[in-house]
Amino acid sequence: MEIIIGGIALLSLLSARLKWLTILASVTAFLMGLIIFLAFNWQGLVILGMFFITSTLLTKWKRDLKRDEKAFHIEEKKGRSAGQVLANGGAALLAAACHIAVPDPVWLILFTAAFATATADTWASEIGVLSKKKPFHIKMWKTVDRGLSGAISPLGTFAAFAGAFLIGFCFYLLFDTSFLVALCVAVSGFVGNLADTVFGAWFEQKFICSKCKKETESRVHCGVKTARIYGVFWVSNNVVNFTSTLIGGMIAGVLYLWINK
Repeated sequence: MEIIIGGIALLSLLSARLKWLTILASVTAFLMGLIIFLAFNWQGLVILGMFFITSTLLTKWKRDLKRDEKAFHIEEKKGRSAGQVLANGGAALLAAACHIAVPDPVWLILFTAAFATATADTWASEIGVLSKKKPFHIKMWKTVDRGLSGAISPLGTFAAFAGAFLIGFCFYLLFDTSFLVALCVAVSGFVGNLADTVFGAWFEQKFICSKCKKETESRVHCGVKTARIYGVFWVSNNVVNFTSTLIGGMIAGVLYLWINK
């Protein structure tokens, strides 16, 4: 146990050192990893690692192209923040904590499906933004610039599908479960990603930059404060991400209980 906890601490420190995470985010990630280990042993850490490592690598992949103002209007941060860590892993963390308090197999299903949703969403965002064709916005009902929440593309949709099913496949290999349950986890992750798209389109705040006149999801762009143009004032990208992972997990939990009734 000491070796694994030490490994979690080392990876958290390394993530801060490499600026994958901010210092506060690395502390948050350590605590998250510790609770997940206590709840679901090393297998749970593998699920967490699959999300974190693939997401980090995809974020770094073709970064220069993604920073092109014509293709991607979200202000780049120096590492993921603690808020982003909790937005993507908070629902899974709750499931792990609930399993420690009241052990039940359903918490493992919620945990894995939440990470399937987070993986699907991140893969869709990081790969879909590289689509050669402009995505279609489901609320505006027109094509928009790449990188805007609520927009979908064939490439991004396929990436979301692949990300969700990767976590489902890992779940099938790591835990004593049936193919049907693993399939439910993967499908729930993909549906959770669709919920993220819907919430992002209708409720997430959008801003406009006074300098470059580009629409963005950031409160600061080009070094200046942006002006909100629509969306619910308290619904940020982190809120959308947390809500969608919670939905993905709950869908999987309901399906699991229905299969085993």
